[in-house]
Amino acid sequence: TVSSFLQILSRSQLLNTHQLALVEQAVAESDSLRSADEIAAWLCEQELLTRWQADKLLQARHRGFFLGPYQLQERIARGGMSSIYAAIHRETGDIRALKVLPLTKSEEASYLPRFRREAAVTMRLEHPNIIRVYDLLTESDGRNDIHLMVMELLNGCDLQGLVTSEGPLPCRMAAEFIRQTAEGLQHAHDAGLIHRDIKPGNLFVDADSHTIRILDLGLAHDQQTDENLTRDFNERVLGTVDYLAPEQAVDSHQTDHRTDIYSLGCTLYFLLSGQPPFTDGTLVQRIVAHQTREPADLTEFRDDVPADLCRILNHMIKKDRAERFQSASEVSQALSVWLIATAGDDRLNHRPPELKPASINILRRDEVSSAAPGPQGISRQSAAEDSDTTVTSTAIDSSLGPAASEISTARHTTPSPYRPEFTEFLRVLQCDDMAHTVATEAALEHQISSVTAADNVRFSLRKQPRSQPSQRHIVAVKQVSRLAVLFSILMTIWVAAMLFELLNYFR
Repeated sequence: TVSSFLQILSRSQLLNTHQLALVEQAVAESDSLRSADEIAAWLCEQELLTRWQADKLLQARHRGFFLGPYQLQERIARGGMSSIYAAIHRETGDIRALKVLPLTKSEEASYLPRFRREAAVTMRLEHPNIIRVYDLLTESDGRNDIHLMVMELLNGCDLQGLVTSEGPLPCRMAAEFIRQTAEGLQHAHDAGLIHRDIKPGNLFVDADSHTIRILDLGLAHDQQTDENLTRDFNERVLGTVDYLAPEQAVDSHQTDHRTDIYSLGCTLYFLLSGQPPFTDGTLVQRIVAHQTREPADLTEFRDDVPADLCRILNHMIKKDRAERFQSASEVSQALSVWLIATAGDDRLNHRPPELKPASINILRRDEVSSAAPGPQGISRQSAAEDSDTTVTSTAIDSSLGPAASEISTARHTTPSPYRPEFTEFLRVLQCDDMAHTVATEAALEHQISSVTAADNVRFSLRKQPRSQPSQRHIVAVKQVSRLAVLFSILMTIWVAAMLFELLNYFR
């Protein structure tokens, strides 16, 4: 009813006493404000409430509009790791974004320290291409502590969403976005920080200025202090498989600034082609592909990418980090030179007409065993796509069975051409296969997709047949079955005897 809605509005404290009096007067005098929905719509038109606030009030919810000194205006993002709200400071009027850690996550061992560290790390950095973090607050709702990060409020979208909705970018636009990102990365690297999760979803483009902001330094490694939460909590968080540097899969704790350059190159590939360098196969196969294969040439997608830009891209994604650009500033300088040289070519400012379908080559067993040796190995760490975000190897270990079987079988086909680290990786996968023979590749992809927000690629998966039990296993099962039957008979006799004793007792 109207009266109950006005009571809820008053209890919410979203309006002051004077504003409430004006609302009550308007309701009393107007014939068009006869329902809660009409009043809520009118309040939004008068800019006294936001649509999000009005919807909560219509649900009879008068709490949850304030966090510390901030009044929440809108919820602009929500995921498993955090929720982000647009908010206004009640005293200064500053408009900010509040990144709030869910209560369920704050109780887990590593999430709160990582959340705090992300804020501390980002507050150290002040650069136009890195998102600003102003403060880290802990507020109480009377029952629980609520942890929130105060950040600048951005207007626009990330590059993942931009390419997904509008398609691959014009060459000069893609190059400019990567150039800006390289500038921001160089600033972070100068401060001793390695991002370790550069990908399109972590690069935000401002809708008005087209300025790039680097987001989410939660996985950053501080080289100066060697502070590393993934090591402190025995986690092996890598980043995102589709943008994962070969050496990062070996040991995510031993990365350096050139690791970010590889991921940035993969991001440039995505901006130009509309897909990561390797999309076919399972998560494990994609890890192997980053180690052993070259991505499809961009000419398979479009014919307007100049050779000089392709050379810059290929230099960024060299398997051996010693052969890449040796600093983010080198990447920025190379792209700046190219952008200046092509300033008069208007064709490069437009999107390609229709992309050519790229050939998809499934990574087969014989390719795994006979491929040329990669320059780096792979350890057991794994990761996936998040929206949001990343996973630890623990999330993968329980599902690697059949994929591991495919690779470990190939390992025994011919002598291994790989470095010792990669051979060890195959051996570990074989062990996982013995422990998890029931898991299928479909189960693996389902698990990965449930923790990843940005993986829009569909895979064609084969269900692996379960191996036939050995004769020894069959005999063991029969023996256990006989023992179970014998135990059941003995229990029946014992229960009957107890019942007989009880009957005698009551007689």
